[in-house]
Amino acid sequence: MAVRERLVTFYGFSRGTQALLSVAQPLTVALLAPGHPPVWRFVVLAFASLAAFASVIALNDLLDTGLDRQRRGELDLPDIESAGGRHPLAQGRLSLRAGVAWVAALGLLTVVLLALLGRVCVALFLVAAVLEVAYCLLATATCGKTVVSGIMVAGGGWVGWFAMTGEFDPLRLGLVALWLASWEIGGRNIPNDLADVDEDARLGIRTVPVVFGARTAAAVAAAALTVAAAAVLALLCYAEIGPLGIAGAVLALGYTVFVPARRLLRRPDAAGALAAFNRASFHPPVILLVTVVFTSA
Repeated sequence: MAVRERLVTFYGFSRGTQALLSVAQPLTVALLAPGHPPVWRFVVLAFASLAAFASVIALNDLLDTGLDRQRRGELDLPDIESAGGRHPLAQGRLSLRAGVAWVAALGLLTVVLLALLGRVCVALFLVAAVLEVAYCLLATATCGKTVVSGIMVAGGGWVGWFAMTGEFDPLRLGLVALWLASWEIGGRNIPNDLADVDEDARLGIRTVPVVFGARTAAAVAAAALTVAAAAVLALLCYAEIGPLGIAGAVLALGYTVFVPARRLLRRPDAAGALAAFNRASFHPPVILLVTVVFTSA
């Protein structure tokens, strides 16, 4: 396999585009943390977060290889996660040994980098890895695993906080958890499951759409996105980013939260779900942009 082709395969294995977008989650929380930490901590956090998301996402594919091999095909619909090809391990484009080595190497790199930021950050990453394993093991057991996914993403946001400060602020940490968990559930997890509902039902995978139906799943996703919007606005107000910052956040929420929620309610099918998923995936980066602009203004 040529070097370029191999890099593209690993990029697909870690869903590189999604991993890159996800770095915005801990970085946003880091900017909202108290104090004025040195710039190097933000740089280390950015690289550690990218390695962490790439390793945990690849771990998901590694653990789900058996189920993915039973899938009959991929949807011919636009999906930001498809860059590099989906499920390369299940499709035989990547060996099991290479997949395990990739996950282990990225995981070790993450631990080394996070160790520079504090033991709490390392512990949160290890908890996230355990939750990812639990999520995969629960695939055919319960649709409640969507909550596990939300908790895992919320923990990733907390890494950004504790990378900058040792202060424990229950209110702001609670808002961070509510924001990211609700966004993950309503913006990514349920829409992604809606896009695969027929295939998941055939394979015996229990998801919210499979158990409760597409319309109920869309309503739950829209409600979760609404909670996420309220939580992030409260978080930004608490950070005192000013009226212009709040106005910018509201505009960002319209594009990345309310439009996907409305789209899901109107069209809870595969095409509508993936369109909502793609739009909602840009929510943390846009909030990060608003935070950078209006906290430095």
